[in-house]
Amino acid sequence: MKNELQMKIIKVDDVNLKKLDYFADTNLNTIGESNKLSISRLPETSIGVNKSYKDLNYIINNALEEKYSKKMENWLKKRKEFMFKDKFLKSLTDEEKEYIQNMKPLKISYGNIENVSSYSVKDKKFVGVLPGLLDCLFKKLSINIKQEEKTKKIEWTTIYEDFNNGKIDILTLSRTPEREEKFIFTKKIYDLNVYQIEVLKNLSSKRKVGVIKNSIEETVAKEYFFKDNIKIYSNRDEMLSDLKNNKLTTVLSLNSDIYDKKKYNIRILENVPINLALNKNNIVLRDILNKAILEMVDLKDILKNSELNKRKEIITEQEKHKNLVILVTLSCILLLGLALYQSFKVFMHKRKNRELLKDELTGLYSRRVYNEFCKNNNSITGCTLLMDLNNFKLLNDTHGHDYGDQVLIEAGKLLKEVFKNDYIFRISGDEFYIFSCYSANIKYKIKKLETLFKSSNLMKKYNISFSLGYYLKKEKNSMEYAFKYADLAMYSAKKGRENWSQEATYNFIKSKKRKKIIENLISKSINIEFYPVFQKKYALKDGKIIGAEALTRWNNNLLGEIYPDEFIPIAENLGLIYKVDYKIAEEAVKKTKQLLRDNIVDKNFRMSFNMSIETLKRKDVVEVILDILKKYSLSGKNLEIEITESTFLNDAEDVVVKLNKFRENRIYLSIDDFTAGYSTVGLLTTLPIDVVKFDKSLISSINEESERGKNVYLGLTNMIKSLKLKVVAEGIEEREQFEFLKEIGVSYGQGYYFGKPERELKNV
Repeated sequence: MKNELQMKIIKVDDVNLKKLDYFADTNLNTIGESNKLSISRLPETSIGVNKSYKDLNYIINNALEEKYSKKMENWLKKRKEFMFKDKFLKSLTDEEKEYIQNMKPLKISYGNIENVSSYSVKDKKFVGVLPGLLDCLFKKLSINIKQEEKTKKIEWTTIYEDFNNGKIDILTLSRTPEREEKFIFTKKIYDLNVYQIEVLKNLSSKRKVGVIKNSIEETVAKEYFFKDNIKIYSNRDEMLSDLKNNKLTTVLSLNSDIYDKKKYNIRILENVPINLALNKNNIVLRDILNKAILEMVDLKDILKNSELNKRKEIITEQEKHKNLVILVTLSCILLLGLALYQSFKVFMHKRKNRELLKDELTGLYSRRVYNEFCKNNNSITGCTLLMDLNNFKLLNDTHGHDYGDQVLIEAGKLLKEVFKNDYIFRISGDEFYIFSCYSANIKYKIKKLETLFKSSNLMKKYNISFSLGYYLKKEKNSMEYAFKYADLAMYSAKKGRENWSQEATYNFIKSKKRKKIIENLISKSINIEFYPVFQKKYALKDGKIIGAEALTRWNNNLLGEIYPDEFIPIAENLGLIYKVDYKIAEEAVKKTKQLLRDNIVDKNFRMSFNMSIETLKRKDVVEVILDILKKYSLSGKNLEIEITESTFLNDAEDVVVKLNKFRENRIYLSIDDFTAGYSTVGLLTTLPIDVVKFDKSLISSINEESERGKNVYLGLTNMIKSLKLKVVAEGIEEREQFEFLKEIGVSYGQGYYFGKPERELKNV
């Protein structure tokens, strides 16, 4: 270049690093400079390529771009920063410049703001977009900052408390009226979305919102929710655990990415600006930071790094459209679009609500209306009814859901006809809930509904009936519990199948509650509170005691004496009957061994106990019984196992195999409660049994229909004796019965005529 200005040329690598009064540079390199003089012009320089090699242009251009474009971009960015810093320094007052020169290192901290800043235990400092940005900013200002190093994650409540006590100089914080009384704030450096995370399947009727103490979320929560509905946490992990376990219905969070959209409804609740907060006495520092933020903070970089694309698009749009008229026009169009969108959303929301109020198939009220009804009508009286269709599943499985839908529509029509002025809800499938304000004629309505079902051609065609439970609700009962009582009664009606309906009376509910208590107590009570009583068996010919039967009893501290007909079905339903059987079996063997050892009974004395079909199905049953005999050194000939006729109805082959194993070990086997029913009469010749015990209902018939009853008993006795089996008569209570049985040659007998069952066998 021709030196027309007679300047002494000093070549340097970077003019920004040298304090020069004047420097010569290209126009490209003097971006942002206001005091400049054009002294010459260089023509554009390019590479010439022969036309025959024109295809090389693309390759050369790409090579130049790959090698130099990044270098030029970095240089321009560096240049831009230099210009901004220069402009910032010129904007400072003398007081501010002196403040910066004499400033001691500042303590700074950040919140655990998801996607923006978080504490790294590994690096022992806050990392993320915001810490990176402010580190760069303070470095440009030549201000030393430091963070307190911790070996574990720092909770926001601890950070806020340290700042409040003056241990921290600067903190990233949102501005609220309450905080402005304690601190001063810089201009906005960032915007955050606060998300409302709400459980989709909310089982609780009351909203409970979780937030972190002294956080942005807490501030927003106080604006949107009642104080009683907000639960404040010091620990985020504890809050998320309560949300997962349904102790919270909602949480407010700055990050929506960690929540499963299949489980939670996620929406933006509020947009919150973030500032730097300082103590009240740091006004000069606040003014310096405001100027630095204005000149040196590039909001686009923050948005890019934190992936907040929406904000970036708005800023980019604002930069592109500086023309005020165009901007206003676009804003109006945007506002109009938002208004239309919001109107459409409101319209669709109302339409959806209308649809949700009614069941689409039957036109009855939906579950949603039912839930609101229960919540708002706890104090009214009336009748709750719950109806479930019988054979509906079979219809669906055999004919298909289209036919099932026809039945549901018909059921809804019949319900509307009977309960015209009442509330009818279809909850799910074939379940219908009804609330009638008029309980006086409720039995008439149920009977009318039953008549309509029986006369309906569609219901008759598919053999559809119903099971219905109902409860007369009083004011003190909640609506939810009133329907639960009706539900219990419905299941009772369905189980019985004798009646179409069942009322949940006081005694009915009391018995169901007692049953629930027994279910809760039985498991832990078997080994502690269960015990046997012994009923003696006599040889009717000479009155000699030949054995005894161990009967199960349960005396509970809370409920007192609980009888077998009450607890045995419950034990069977809960799969615990085998524990009861094994317990009584061991007690029976133990008692027999004691009687033999003390020479109280003769060596042929035989103790029997009942074994459930569920116990007999178990693979370990033979092993357990033999182990008990071995434990007490008792011979199998002194033990008798009683099984019922129904044992042979299912899987008879497996049962017979196990019975034969018992017989191989000399254990006696008897059929209990024999009434010539089921199919065991035909099996008596093949079953490995020794004794047949006649059910006490047979002996009772002797008194009611004397001659006919005696003939039946005599015929059965002769049949059993012809098979070389012994007969035991149960339930002997009167002398007349005893004399008759003795006369026809029944081998053995037991019953209250000889005495009640005893805890300890006496007078043996």
